[in-house]
Amino acid sequence: MSSARPPSPPRSSPGTTSRRARLQLWWRNFLPSAAHVNGLELARMVVGAMVVLWLTGLASQTWGQHDHTPWLFAAMGASALLLIGTPSSPMAQPWPVIGGSLLSALAGWVAVLVFPDPLLAAAVAVGLAIMVMVVLRCLHPPGAALAMWMAIQGWHDVSILLNPVALNLVVLVLLATAYNRMTGKRYPAPQHSQKPQAVQPSRASSAHIEGGDLDEALARFNGVLDVSRADLEALLQGASQAAFKRTLGNVRCEDVMSHPVHATRPESSIKDAWSLMQQHRVKALPVVDAAQRVVGIITATDLLNHALTATPAALSSKLKHWVLRKKDAGQLVGDLMTAEVSQVGSYDRMVELIAVFSRAKLHHVPVVNQQGKLVGMISQTDLMREMAAALSLPRDDA
Repeated sequence: MSSARPPSPPRSSPGTTSRRARLQLWWRNFLPSAAHVNGLELARMVVGAMVVLWLTGLASQTWGQHDHTPWLFAAMGASALLLIGTPSSPMAQPWPVIGGSLLSALAGWVAVLVFPDPLLAAAVAVGLAIMVMVVLRCLHPPGAALAMWMAIQGWHDVSILLNPVALNLVVLVLLATAYNRMTGKRYPAPQHSQKPQAVQPSRASSAHIEGGDLDEALARFNGVLDVSRADLEALLQGASQAAFKRTLGNVRCEDVMSHPVHATRPESSIKDAWSLMQQHRVKALPVVDAAQRVVGIITATDLLNHALTATPAALSSKLKHWVLRKKDAGQLVGDLMTAEVSQVGSYDRMVELIAVFSRAKLHHVPVVNQQGKLVGMISQTDLMREMAAALSLPRDDA
């Protein structure tokens, strides 16, 4: 008695699988990435935020406090987080914190004077604050919150910009500077290259950066970054590719090509072409006309493939018999050469060769001058040798 086979589970189509993968990736974007901080760094952030805010509030209570003004405005909490948690962020530097917040508070005060409706004033205040901070390069997100707070509270007294706003900001920056330096954080953090100079290319700076490499670097960084991991990886990859192009960008084909180049003519015999390859130990010969213009290329592979179909003997004897001993006058270089041959100019950049070799799956490319005459030959080996030299690590003589 035969048993019925259970029905096989339905298979999902490639399109369904692709849609499911995109949906899963979309849902994963709602989950935050892991914080690259250890317990000690977290404790430093928590203690620092509490200490600097407490001392800032004490300073505002002590100096010039008025009954009708608060001694610590709410946006200071967000500013403290940026100053202590992300001291290397461009938005946490002194000018964005002080300048951005003060200008935003001024935008809120102006909005109150112009628009009686608090809701409209708050919206205009935030938009104006963003515009001013971006134009003056002092973008500080808590500044937008400060502008909205000024508009909603309806502050008409301009003296609030000095106390507590300016007082809070100056004291907070001074305290955060001292705390960051005491706990080993550089602040203010440099936002520009200190020594813009040419750096010798190395494998470490030009190699392809993988996800694991970035994770390892973030683990050693032990800090909070105000940029997503995906954006950071994209920036590093872009910088790596730009450095690679810059490193090889000044190398021309004439610097890499083999010259003088050995060439043959379309009317030359196969035997002469093979002898020329053997004599100079090359695997390809450009074919030129009487004016030294490239009209084709013939390779050792072309000779071997034709030999396999020309004689029925063993492989080694086939090539030897057909190439060296066959006297057929009709077998010329022009009969076997590849007429459609890619070629590059002597002054072309070497980086352009990568696309030429990969696109056409070539192994040899003739080099011509401005007049179109053959002046050299570049092989994949020449290209790889130059790339290896550009990516080589500098020697450590110490």
